[in-house]
Amino acid sequence: MNYQNLHDRLISRAKTRVCAEDEYYETHHIIPKCLGGTDYAENLVELTAREHFIAHLLLLKIYPNNNRLVRAAVMMACNSAGQKRSGNRVYEWLRKKHSVAMSEAQAGDKNSQYGSMWIFNETLRENKKINHAEIEYYEQLGWQKGRVFDFNSIFQICVVCNTKFRHTTIKKTCSKKCNSVDIGKFKTFVGKEAELKAYYAQTKSMNKALKLMGYPGAVSHYYAWAKSVLLDV
Repeated sequence: MNYQNLHDRLISRAKTRVCAEDEYYETHHIIPKCLGGTDYAENLVELTAREHFIAHLLLLKIYPNNNRLVRAAVMMACNSAGQKRSGNRVYEWLRKKHSVAMSEAQAGDKNSQYGSMWIFNETLRENKKINHAEIEYYEQLGWQKGRVFDFNSIFQICVVCNTKFRHTTIKKTCSKKCNSVDIGKFKTFVGKEAELKAYYAQTKSMNKALKLMGYPGAVSHYYAWAKSVLLDV
């Protein structure tokens, strides 16, 4: 299908009609600005909301690899001034195109976070984003890797193993090991560490100790909790 011809015909029809006073119109760049178009009158045309959306879909068909046109079409997929633009299938197609476009736009050195990292200084109570190559210099000045969200409560207690740890991110666990455990389920164990250790000392079996506490033995998250508590036994 000749999408360029369809786009040109739509534009030509809009340029020669008389706009109704009670109709809603939107200004369309005939040659998109991302393709070198200008804001001069000869490059502008008044389209209805439906026509405007169709025009951008046609442009996307003509230039399928232009990520800016993808983003523009996605933004237009929502309703404007009560004018419905797209159906579910069209919107789904646009969202898929947008996902690919965003992945390409944020790949490698195009990513806004590429080559950077957060560091913090507990004495200065500051966070700073720097280039990875600068970390050695800042560490000599007392800066540390990570980002602190509240310098007034830089330490907290792990909800899994009750260990006190310095947190530099929004998290509730002290390690990757504890973070892999279902935190919601772990809340049922809080304050029962001494009981577990006592039963373990009596039975010399993690499985039996857990069963004596009313848990289904050394399985799943019960095992993970018991193992984390008994590491120092």
